[in-house]
Parts: sequence; structure tokens; C-alpha cells
Amino acid sequence: MLRTVPGTPACLLALAALAVLAALVLAGCDAAEDPDAPAPDDDPADEAEEAEADEAPDGDDAAPEDAEDPDAPAFAEDPDCFGVELAGLAEASVTCGTVEVPLDHDEPEGDTIALAVAVLAGSEDDAGPPTLVLGGGPGEVMVETALTEPEVQETYLGEQDAILVDQRGVGHSDPALDCPELDDEEAEAGLDDLDESLDALEGCRTDLAEDGVDLDAFNHVANADDVDAVRRALDHDEVDLRGTSYGTHLALHAAARNPDGVRSLVLSSPIDPSQNYLDTMAPGFQASLDRVIEACEDTPGCSQQVGDLEAAIDEVVARLDDAPEEVTVEPPGGEETTDTYDANAFVAGLFTLFYLPDGAYALPALVDDAQAGDLEPLAEIVALVEQQLEGLTTPGMQFSMVCSGEAPGFDLDAARAGVTSDVIAEHWLPISAVGGEATDEACERWDVEQAYDPEAFSYATDIPALVVTGELDHVTPPELGAQVADALDTAHLVEVPGVGHGPLQALDLFVTGCGDALVEEFLDDPERPPEAACVDQMPPFQPLGELPDQPEGP
Repeated sequence: MLRTVPGTPACLLALAALAVLAALVLAGCDAAEDPDAPAPDDDPADEAEEAEADEAPDGDDAAPEDAEDPDAPAFAEDPDCFGVELAGLAEASVTCGTVEVPLDHDEPEGDTIALAVAVLAGSEDDAGPPTLVLGGGPGEVMVETALTEPEVQETYLGEQDAILVDQRGVGHSDPALDCPELDDEEAEAGLDDLDESLDALEGCRTDLAEDGVDLDAFNHVANADDVDAVRRALDHDEVDLRGTSYGTHLALHAAARNPDGVRSLVLSSPIDPSQNYLDTMAPGFQASLDRVIEACEDTPGCSQQVGDLEAAIDEVVARLDDAPEEVTVEPPGGEETTDTYDANAFVAGLFTLFYLPDGAYALPALVDDAQAGDLEPLAEIVALVEQQLEGLTTPGMQFSMVCSGEAPGFDLDAARAGVTSDVIAEHWLPISAVGGEATDEACERWDVEQAYDPEAFSYATDIPALVVTGELDHVTPPELGAQVADALDTAHLVEVPGVGHGPLQALDLFVTGCGDALVEEFLDDPERPPEAACVDQMPPFQPLGELPDQPEGP
């Protein structure tokens, strides 16, 4: 197995989680929300303002005006929105198109590539600069997701316009670094064979190169310069940059390279661009797992049901290492799938849980089920996540970014030093191509030049930022967010208890509208600390020893 998903997009995983976990976990969290308390954004004054708001501009008004910058890249509108059928959006509220940017920004007269862009009109005409949303991954498909997923639209739409971009190499941008080889049925069937997966990765690189794609041009630096190119093409003096996970790395990097075009930063699960985040991947997984084990021990309902959670995990791993088990599940709204669960797959499943807003709550109960011989509950969640993400991430983009950036300086010994569990040391580190022992081999196969050195990064310190971390974030530990906040002159740091990757989305799940309200309050005045009162409504982290029964359907 070749693990390639550390930066998996949190907003998409939140959607996947809702179908399986939300009803279960929230049923066991009596303190999740005060039913008598008003929603964070239920302000009568706001409602009155909304009632008086003008209608969203039509398509012609929403399109960018002629750029005053004579050197600004061109924006070419696409009335057909890349052939995507809109869901949850009025055509008049959406402007789609492409921005032509240099393949190499140091050679502006050279070859060019096209970036796919979608602009969603906000609810207010004069609400300030637009929010430019940057996908995670690297490799998250943003444009099609935003055009077709109402839940994602709710996350990013507010008073301001929202600009969604498929980064270079992703989605409807051209070229896209798609890797069908990694989805090939034969490769999928051989996930236990690391060499076979690496061969599939190398095959993808070969095919892209034969198609004339210069993979050396897909790196953090070029990606950051693309962000400012989109701003200029759409004729905006300033934008607010918003990102989750890798999107925060890109936002901070773009702000550092072109600070005059950025008013503020909204950073959820932030990565410190001055640190090599690969070094913290395995230790982050270890720390999050340790926190859940400790919390289970301290929570009577969990400890009485599961007992020693760490011992239970070890027992399941030993059993599956000796005799893998075939598991067939059909997740809600998904397709029936059969997978062979060995020890590696089980540990990878635990890793996946921390991506979900409420996954850590359910982890002990899922381990307890697995210890009793029932792997289906865990397998169902993992299968649904994988099916939800199919086609929405771009592996080629991820490897180009990682291999041209952090991989050359990755300290495997430092990663190993932060791991105290044999479970992670023996069943996650050896197969992970992003932050594990397979990183060097994967990047040798991908073969791109180094274009970015974290140690050379310098912050634009005077741009205000909202920095939101999750207590149990295994990919971007809260310590990284604290480092980012410390590096900035004006940073408002909010740690959300009991959640993993993508804390802003988790806030909206646990306390209705809290994440949205927090962002809106910050954007109203980025220099002023948001009150963040709704964060106090988050329940204390108390993992579940067993899952409540799912509510019966109608």
C-alpha cells in the first residue's frame, strides 16, 4: 500500500462524515449545542440588513472589469462553466473562466497554462474584497466541487464574493496532473504491494512527460505566484485568502511573495511554511492517537466499555497481521465494496478517522467493534470517504509539490523519533509516501527538481490572520498553528477542542454556524480579535465506548 492522502481536503471529508458519523456521535454529545441558544449568526440587525440587500448581480455585472494593470494576465469567461451542471446555484450568481498564466513566472513570455476559476457572488455588493479560496491536498479539486456541492457553497459563501481556483495541475485547469494509473484496478488490487504502487506512480509520471508536461514547473513557488495572477486578472486591488491544510501553506506563501494584494488570511489547520511539515506527520498521528487513548481512559463510558484502548489496538493489529480479513460493506449513498483488511489497512483506517470532524469521538468504539471481530463499522466509514473523494484529488499535483519542496529535506530520523508506538512505526511509517519511509522512493520515481526550501521562507508579518487549529489534528498539529500565529504581528489564534483536521468545518458541525460566524466576524475587522463565543459551546472531548444506534429512516 502507498499512502498518499495526508492533505486530504477537509471540507469534502466533512461531507462524507455526516452520512455515517454525525448522527451517531452527536447523539452521544449532550453538550454539543444549547437548543435555546441563538445561532451565532442570528442577529436581528443582520437579518434586517439582509432583507434590504440588493439582489446578487447578474452574470455580466459579476464578471471582472477591464483590468487597469496593463500586464495583468487575461481572464477568459466560460459561460458554460467547463460543462459542469450547477447544483444549488443560480446561473446569474456564477462567473466561470480561465486565467492564462506563465508556466514559469520567471519567463513571462514563455509557455502558458490555464487556471480554472469560478466566482460566486456574495450577498452584498459592497462587502469588501472577495475571498479567494485555496484548496488543500495539495491537489484538491475546488471549482467543480463548489459548483456542484451546496454544503461546500454554504461554507464559502457570505457577504463577500468567493473566488474558487483549481490550482495548476488540478481539476479543470490545463494541464491536469491526473494519474489514472493509481486508480487502475490492477494497482488497486495490489495495494499491499508497495513496489506495484510505486510502479503505477512512475507510470503516471512517464505518461505525463510523454504528453509534454513539464513537471518541474508545478511547485510551491509557481503556485503562489499564480494566486496573485488570478487576483490581478480579476482586477481586484486586494483579496482575503482562505485555506485549509495545504491551502494555508499556499496562502501564507502567496502573501509573502505579493503582500500588497492580500488584506487578510483565514487559516484552518495551518501549516508553517518555514518548517518541513513532513517531519511532523508521523509524530502528529502519534500525538493525536495518544490523546484519544488518554481521554478514553479518563472517560468512564469509554474505559468501562473498551478497557485499555492501546492494548485493544495492539490486539487487533496483531490479529490482522497474522490473518487478514475480507470485509464487504455498502456505505450509505455509496457502492458495495470488498476490501482485505490487514494490519496496515486497519492502522490507515484509524489515520483516516482523524480527518473527520467527529472521527476521534468514534475511534474507541470502532476499535472495540474490531476487537470483537466486527470490522464493518470502520470499513464502512473508510469506504465512504474513499468514494466521496474519488476524482476530487490529483495525486500528480501532490507529488510534484511535495517532491519539489519538502521531500529533499525530509528528516526520517526525526519522524521516527516522534513515534513511540509499534503500531505506527511498523504499519504506517513504512508505507506512507508523504511523511513516511516511502517518501524518498516515491520522489525518486517522480523525479522533479527542488524548487522550494522551507528554511528560506520569510513571512509577510503585517497581514492579519485568523488561525484556527484542532486539538486532535494529526496532519497539522495545533503546535504548527501556534508557530504560525507567533510569526505574525496580528494573529487571532483559536483552538477547537476535540476535533481533528479542518476545525472550521467541525465547528459548523458541532455548533451550528459557529465556523461561519467566526470567519465573518474576523473579515468584518481583521485587526480586532473575534469574540469566538460560540467556540465555548463546544462539548468537552469525551470519546465513545460504543456507538449509539443509528436513527431509523422514515
